[in-house]
Amino acid sequence: MELLFIISILLLTGIVAGFFAGLLGVGGGFLMVPVQYMILVSSGIDPTLAIRIALGTSLAVVFPVSCAAAFAHHSRGAIDWNAAVPIGIAGLIGGFAGGTLASHLPAEILKPLFGVMIIIAAIRMVTGTPVCQGKDDSCLFSWTLLGGVIGTLSGLLGMGGGILLVPILLLFFNLPIHRAVGTSSACILFFSIGGILAYIVHGLGVADLGSGYLGYIDLLQWIILTGTMIPLSRTGVATAHRLPAERLKRVFAIMMMIIGIAMIGILP
Repeated sequence: MELLFIISILLLTGIVAGFFAGLLGVGGGFLMVPVQYMILVSSGIDPTLAIRIALGTSLAVVFPVSCAAAFAHHSRGAIDWNAAVPIGIAGLIGGFAGGTLASHLPAEILKPLFGVMIIIAAIRMVTGTPVCQGKDDSCLFSWTLLGGVIGTLSGLLGMGGGILLVPILLLFFNLPIHRAVGTSSACILFFSIGGILAYIVHGLGVADLGSGYLGYIDLLQWIILTGTMIPLSRTGVATAHRLPAERLKRVFAIMMMIIGIAMIGILP
């Protein structure tokens, strides 16, 4: 691929992913990973290395973008820190574990399963009802367990984890949609740190990677995607708080269905 064409694709990806990261409280990896994978493979990089680079770079982008989105949500009082802290700390550990697994296992095998999980979560979002008010101390264990599981998936699949975390916060902890989106953005901060560390540590010294990489992180892609996603994420946050809750929930469910179907067959 020509460099100019690659940069154009990455810029467009950053614009779209950044907007939805702020709008829906997700990391944007659902869009970044398949695009990065396509670019890397088309550039002649081995598919095994390509998927690891795509996952690692995606998480490296997710961190600063989620920082911007979380700050914007916090300024609007839309983050439940009582939930975000235990979920996030457990998710940081899980993110490192997931990134470590992805550095040694063919992560694409788990993508179809993850796609099915997303589709199920989307259906439950529009048809299910909350089963837990999530307002007592007994929820601390549930939050910690939730963070560990989703953090591991985040590191393993190079995604922020919000695509699953938001519907769970809605259905099982009865958070309002705007607060669930904001809390998810804060949790993603922690998830991404663990995954980033794993992809850097396990990617260092890989012979087939050149000087433009930090572990499994492609620095050029990171710069382009981060530079476009951060300002667009703030636009997404502002849009989210203008949309009625039910409309935002439907937008999220539709997006999840599309992503789930795509992920089932995204890789050869």
